[in-house]
Amino acid sequence: MKFFKNLFKTEDSEAESKDNSIQKSICSLMIEVAYADNQLDESELKAMANSLSKLDIQQEEIREIVDETLAKSKESISFYEHTRILNDQLDYDQKKDVLNSVWSIAFADGQMNKHEEHLIRRIADLLYLNHKDFINSKLDHKNNE
Repeated sequence: MKFFKNLFKTEDSEAESKDNSIQKSICSLMIEVAYADNQLDESELKAMANSLSKLDIQQEEIREIVDETLAKSKESISFYEHTRILNDQLDYDQKKDVLNSVWSIAFADGQMNKHEEHLIRRIADLLYLNHKDFINSKLDHKNNE
């Protein structure tokens, strides 16, 4: 997740707005994965905050982003809107880092179920990541569990 450290260090308000949409898109995908098993576990919230903190975002900003994204996630009907933003703004390695972040959410509660895996597979496909990277990321997180 090397790109997270510098991704959001900008002066320009247009770039700042673009970065904010990237943050919200990543957070939305994490929340969707966390809710895939129909419950939001405290360990998943901690994993989400940990991933977002790697974006060099202050703790109170993380809370705002998560709260706003949770509220909007009920309105969201498609991952396309989020993955489109990420596809437009991130390179392949950065999108692999996003994939790693969503896997960390799936494994955070110690139980990765088939709905979470299916959802992450869809996210990987929409981010145009190859199956090998999907499997390698899954195995990395499973072995670190």
